[in-house]
Amino acid sequence: MFRLSSLIIKLGVGAALLSLASGCEMKAQPTEPVTLKLMRSDHPAQALRTDSVVLREIETRTGIKLEIEPIPLSSYTDKKRALLTTDHMPDILLINPNELSEFVRSGQFLPISDYMEQMPHFRSVAADHPQIQRLYVDGKLYGFPVTAQHFIQGGRAPMIRTDLLRKLGLAVPESFEELYAVLSKLKMIYPDSVPWTARGLSSFFGAVAFGMGSGFGMYFDPDIRGGSYVYGSNKPAFKPVLEYMNRLYREGLLDPDFDVNTQQIWSDKLSRGQSFFYYDNNTFALNFNETLKRSNPDYKLELIPYFSNDGGTKRGSLYPKGWLTDIYVISSHVKDPTRVIQLFDWLYSPEGAEISNFGKLGETYELVNGEPRFVDSLVQKYKHSADPVRMLLSEIGAGLLAISPHVDDRPSRQLSNPDLFRWSEQLKNDPGAYVIPSLAPAFTKEERERLTEISSKIAPIEQEVLKFIIGAKPLREFEEFAERLTLSGVPEMESIYNNAMARTVK
Repeated sequence: MFRLSSLIIKLGVGAALLSLASGCEMKAQPTEPVTLKLMRSDHPAQALRTDSVVLREIETRTGIKLEIEPIPLSSYTDKKRALLTTDHMPDILLINPNELSEFVRSGQFLPISDYMEQMPHFRSVAADHPQIQRLYVDGKLYGFPVTAQHFIQGGRAPMIRTDLLRKLGLAVPESFEELYAVLSKLKMIYPDSVPWTARGLSSFFGAVAFGMGSGFGMYFDPDIRGGSYVYGSNKPAFKPVLEYMNRLYREGLLDPDFDVNTQQIWSDKLSRGQSFFYYDNNTFALNFNETLKRSNPDYKLELIPYFSNDGGTKRGSLYPKGWLTDIYVISSHVKDPTRVIQLFDWLYSPEGAEISNFGKLGETYELVNGEPRFVDSLVQKYKHSADPVRMLLSEIGAGLLAISPHVDDRPSRQLSNPDLFRWSEQLKNDPGAYVIPSLAPAFTKEERERLTEISSKIAPIEQEVLKFIIGAKPLREFEEFAERLTLSGVPEMESIYNNAMARTVK
């Protein structure tokens, strides 16, 4: 059982201690080395190492050894829920806001806001990420969200093979109807293709519904009453979205396996030229382009502007700054909570963030005009890899998919294709682009309990959305579907969300 036994105290001297008096700056003071167990997901795009330059440098600077337990992404949810359900969480655990809300009242999580005066670096970063206020539960903050600096803008956006459009004399589509026409033409010319592919319904459908003037499930709509939470699936505007996707599916323009494709299968279809369009994270196209250009120098998956909908408006969703839905919680059973608090505050400091994103000065990176840059030997080692940024970061144990709570995007600037930065500016300047909050408002205990009750009634009904798309359920039954959602508590859910938002922004 991970309680006090999971915090292993080793005798020794000479390690660096984070001094509270100096705002958690590093001071060479005798202290006992500490070992903390940290569990997080192991992402297939970046293998998580348990012995890395970053981990060793953190131990050297802080006297704290982090024992990392990487869990495969596919089984991570089940693993962490099993630990939380039985009160067996390790010293540090990566969770999401839903899990925070569900388990916070079990008493397993340390209320880090009780130590806020001891965390000047985290306070400064939090001030630059005001959405963190939405993570407070009953007036307290129980975890360290993953924040960002030198942020490169990305979003769920339309990406299409512009090389094929040029070859075939097709114009870049500017509306959803024009997209349908282009995909139809591509299917006619390449009958064995699946023009539009996806890696699951949730990877694209909410963004497409938003673009078409509606929304999927509970979402934030900036165009309704100055910005409100709306449950889109029971609204009249949702039916045309289903009709559009059903038409694509029936005509073979949408991948018949769109809801069951793994990320690898989805990637293969795009990388091998079997599919020509996706509406998802724009940055994935960098790897697809790199792979196919080896055999086809003209291959180009390109970001195009957000589409106009039937109402004549353009709407697209950009990712908010940071990854605030990734939250590191600390066990309330940890033996020396102040020491762990000091560690995290240091990781949000300029020194700690530089180490957790770049490694060790003089070994993995150097300073050029005051800016950290990876040493040339590392860059040369990975620059021709399929995913140079993540492979390099995997080797040194750095960045978002390792253990940095304050992610620096400058490694991508050094190693990535210039398209990444051009797309970032294009997204920021797209007239239809909106930055949509990634976090729900902070709910009271009573509101959370009521939302859980309503959600349990809505969830089985919501599963019928997929049936509408693939034709297993006729669209003439949409109104009855929408009415069942309404009667299951959708209006009350919308009120709870908007009342909570009103409290949060005051």
